[in-house]
Formats: sequence, C-alpha cells, structure tokens
Amino acid sequence: MAGVLNPLMLRVWIALSLCALTLPACTKQDAPGQASQLTVVQIDPQAPAPFQLAVQACAGLHNRRAAGSVYIQMDPHDPAWLDELSLKPDAIVSAPDFLNTCVAAFPACVRYDYKTQHELMPSILTVAAALDAVPLDAGLTATCGNVAFDAIEGLKDKNTPYLATKYVFENYVQQTTGLAMLNPGYEDPASDPAHPKLTRDMRPVLVDFVFAQKLFVVFLVNGCVDGNPEKELLSSIVNAGHWPTPLGVYGYNSSWNVAGGDLYEAQTKCLDSRNMGAIASETGNLSFFSTRRAPIVDANEVKQNDLEAIQYDPGKTYVAFVVGDGDNVQYMMTTRHDWFRQRLTECQAGNNACPPLTWTISPHLAHLAPDLLDWYYRESHQTGKDYFTLPPSGHLYAYPSSLAEGDQDRFVAATEQDARILGVTGTVHWDWTDSWHDAEDHFLPKYATANGAIHGVFPVNVPYMFPAFDWWPDTRFFEVIVGKDGSKVVVFRPREWRGVNNNADPFFLGPDKMAEELGGYPKGTVTWVYMTSDGGLNLDNSFLAMAKLLPAHVQLVSADTAVKLALVAGHP
Repeated sequence: MAGVLNPLMLRVWIALSLCALTLPACTKQDAPGQASQLTVVQIDPQAPAPFQLAVQACAGLHNRRAAGSVYIQMDPHDPAWLDELSLKPDAIVSAPDFLNTCVAAFPACVRYDYKTQHELMPSILTVAAALDAVPLDAGLTATCGNVAFDAIEGLKDKNTPYLATKYVFENYVQQTTGLAMLNPGYEDPASDPAHPKLTRDMRPVLVDFVFAQKLFVVFLVNGCVDGNPEKELLSSIVNAGHWPTPLGVYGYNSSWNVAGGDLYEAQTKCLDSRNMGAIASETGNLSFFSTRRAPIVDANEVKQNDLEAIQYDPGKTYVAFVVGDGDNVQYMMTTRHDWFRQRLTECQAGNNACPPLTWTISPHLAHLAPDLLDWYYRESHQTGKDYFTLPPSGHLYAYPSSLAEGDQDRFVAATEQDARILGVTGTVHWDWTDSWHDAEDHFLPKYATANGAIHGVFPVNVPYMFPAFDWWPDTRFFEVIVGKDGSKVVVFRPREWRGVNNNADPFFLGPDKMAEELGGYPKGTVTWVYMTSDGGLNLDNSFLAMAKLLPAHVQLVSADTAVKLALVAGHP
C-alpha cells in the first residue's frame, strides 16, 4: 500500500483499518449478538495471575458472542462507569463461579504451566484467542472439556519468546485481526534492558479485548534492536500483509526504558519499515464497551461546545491550556474521569471558577468505548467551556514525520477523519528530536489543504523534553504554514507544564510563576500550554490555582479558538 492514494482509495483504507483494528462486526469473528442480560463479575485484584487471565479471557469470549454481556469489576473506577452510564446489572457473580460457567459455555481450552512458561504468555494468549479457547494454567481446578492446544507439550522445544512467537506466527496469524504488545512481567526499568528479569506477574489488562478481537499478542524485548533476530521476526509479523498500515498496536511497548523513557513506546521508530504507531490501551472492559453499542463514525454524533465569541485584540494575550495524555485509554477511564468530575464541580461555583479548558481525548474511544466518548462530550455541555482536541499525534501515538511516506499520507487522512468525527480542528503532535525540521518542512504542510479538517498543530517536546523549534526567534509563539493550494495550518511553539515543585525548572513552575510568565509575554501573543500529570501536576495545584492569578490582559481560550485567533494575528 505504499505511495499516495487517491481520495477513494483513502476512504477505503480508513474503513478497512478501522475494521481490522476495532470493530468485531468487520472481522472474521463471530458476529456479536444483542446481550440478553448484563453480568458483572467481581474479581479480587490480589487473585493469582493465571486465574485473572482466565477470567478476563472469558469476559472477552462472552462479549464477542453476546455483545456487552459481561463487565469486570476489579479496578476502583469500574463501578463508577456503571453509575455514570446508568447501567444496571442483571446479575453480580463471583469470579470463581463465572469461570466455572465459562468453561462450560466455552469447553475448548489451552493448557499451559504459568510457573515454567511465564515468559511465553503473550504467545499462549494468542493461540487461545485464535482458537476461542480459555487459557487454563495447570494449577487451576477449572475443568476443560477439550484441550485445543497443549502449550506444555506444544511449546516444549519452543521455550523462548522468540521461538514461541515464531511458531505462533507461522501457525495462527491468519486467525488474528491485529497486533497487541503486553509485557508478561519484566522489570521496568531494567538494569540490563536487553536481558530484563521477570520480576512480577503478567497484568490482565486488555486481555478481554484480545479475546474479543482475536489479537496477535507479542512482547519481544529486543524486537526493535538492530541486528537482533527478534527484530527480523517482528518485522516479518508486521509486514506480512495481514493488517493495514500504519498499524495501530494495542497495549504498550515498555521495553528499553532508558533515562526514564521507553524508547519504543510510540512504535514508529521500532522497525525499518516505519509503519507502526501505538494505541495506548492497557486497561480492562474494552470488550464490553466496544461491543455493547455501535461505534461513533459520523460527524455530529458527539458535538463540541460552541467556540467562544472572541475578536482578536492586539492588547491581550491569549493562552489555551490543554490537558495531556488523552491518547492513553486507561487514563480516560480513570484519572481523567476524576479530573473531569472535579472540573464539573469547580464550574458549578460560578463563571470565575470556570475558564475555558481543552482536553486531549483518544479518537479510538469512538470504537473502543463509544459510551465513554459520549459521556465526556455530554458532560462538557454542563459547563459549556470544556473542549476537546486530538492527542499526540492524531490518529495514533506516533512520530508521524518518521513514518514511511505512504503511511504518512494515510496517517493524515485518518487523523482528519478522526477530527471530523470528534468535531475538532486541532491535534497535539509529537516528533523525534531529529525530525522536527522535517515535520515543519514536509509533514505538517500535509494538513494545509482545502477542505482539510486540521487547522492547528500543537507540538510537544519529546523525547525527554529536548527542545523543538529552537531555531525560531524567541518572540515567535506560532507559525502559519501555507500549503500548496494556499490553505493554512497554525503550528504553535511547544510549552509543557508537568509539575509545580521547582521554580528553577520551566516545566515545573508553581502556579504563581506560570501566571507571571504568561503575563510577561508580549501583548498580542497567542500561545498554549500542555499539562501532563507525570511530574505531579493536577488541576488543583496548577490550572485552577494559576487562573486566579493571571493579570487582566491574559485571556484563557480553547485550543480551537487559539487557532482562529492566530490566523487573524498572522505571523508575530
């Protein structure tokens, strides 16, 4: 699929990629039926890992057979979503009882020994998902009517991740619909990234979705390392032609944590083919949310708040604050839910406590959890001042300028379609330290086209907060890029706010110092700030406190409004 696609081919590719990645009804799996009842399964988070994996697999199998029929309660946020969505269970059962009924409903199983095959769990889960079988550790007492695959014997002479993955690829890839990376339990960070130790159990996150979608699960520690056989194998898997590219990879690649960052988490720099991006999704219940209702695929199914009615005033400074990390589906199901609830409470105190705020939100919620996406938009209407934008870097968490050329064009087309569905005109953008010039000169102009959906690009310093666009003069807060047909897209200077505990570090300023910085910008400036929580920042200690300290000439706006104002202001 290399090269530039015409518009019809692009629409076909987008439809196929969405089916291959997220929609059970589009795959070769059993067509999901309407659930007759909702069963909530309560799992002790301290239960043994093999037991948790089996229960999650059963949830995925049930939800594929009967859409939205099984919901797992294990995380403290799980009950909250039932309340938020007014979902009333028909039955609440214990995990042991559920597993017993599951093995009767799905009598095929894959037998394995967790103690000796811990490192091979990604491959074992792949086989079980492909065969519609429950993965049962030898130590579990659940009965198995039909051993579809005996991993103890079948992988006896394939007892390394490389050999097991190769075997599963050669024998089962045709029965899978996409790719996921799930760490079986390696230490992170590792003292020796090339040879990490197994120091923890495999977490059950995403396993239900793996079974609902029949995903190919892999975790090759050195799958992105030049000269390693694991990289050649991973490249063969990705480039075998089974799945459209750029390939969205579910889960998370936590291999090779160096200096506090995972080198290959965005996937784009992993293979020489440069045709992958991440869908950060280490969370549960996606088999439930993705099947219980139709995906959101059309514009205006969710509606953004009307933009502020603001005319550009050169005597003011305009700043958009953007809540980051919305590409991470797990965040959207947990911490960002809490922040959003807090925001709603604050806004009830009156207009002065409710300045405009923009939230990054994963476009994949439209298919993975449309009810959650609808909830965020619906709740935003209570304030009228909460807005959304695409997270880094649009359609996938990726470094788009590093993608192969044909995949860049497909990435742009998919991102624009995401923007239309979400009703937004901006995207946060990440690129690697050596590709920002190429982003400015080659990739980002792809958005500057007539009838294009993206009008604003909000870059973030990555990796490791290395500077980006440092060749711009200090007084330039944005650049207006003009496309070949005269269309325009605004690219803003990166500005991150990660914590509030070190006024000597610009990324960790206290709210008073951030307010002072913004007040000192030249009047007429239009800019933005990207907020992440990895340095201890939250709404209370940053945005809410700072908003009360801003001088009168600094006006907070939504991200899309910042784009409109920048286009009026022109080059500073």
